[in-house]
Parts: sequence; structure tokens; C-alpha cells
Amino acid sequence: MGSTFDTHDFIIQLIKEFERDYLKILCRHLFDSHVFMSAHAEVGRYLSLHAKDLSIEKGIRKNSDNIKDYKSGNQVWHKT
Repeated sequence: MGSTFDTHDFIIQLIKEFERDYLKILCRHLFDSHVFMSAHAEVGRYLSLHAKDLSIEKGIRKNSDNIKDYKSGNQVWHKT
């Protein structure tokens, strides 16, 4: 990932590098009405809550393709 990325980019990288951890997140949301949306919201909250420790800061929100190839709004992040 570059110095600017969005939550969808982060999730794709998470899947590539830490597949089991991603599956654990998904499994926590198996009984939610929108499994992926709930799991990805959890990832976004994690980034937001730990931004300082991760050396990232919020940018604007934008629409981009999620892992199901649908456009949806999500957070842009900048590495600090």
C-alpha cells in the first residue's frame, strides 16, 4: 500500500497477508444480517481507534470498490 490508502485497500492487504485473522473477524459476524459490512466496519473502527499507534491519520471519505465489487463509501487514510 502507498502512503495514501482507503479502508478497502487495507482489507484487501489484510486478506492477502493475514487470511486467518481476517476469517476470525468474519466469523465474529456470522449471525449479523450483513456479515461483510459488519466485519469491515470492525476493521475501520480498529484503524480509527489505533490511528496514532499505526502512524496514520484520517483523510476524506470516498467511494471505492469493496471486495464484492460494489462501490461503497469508506475512509481514506494517510501515513504520517
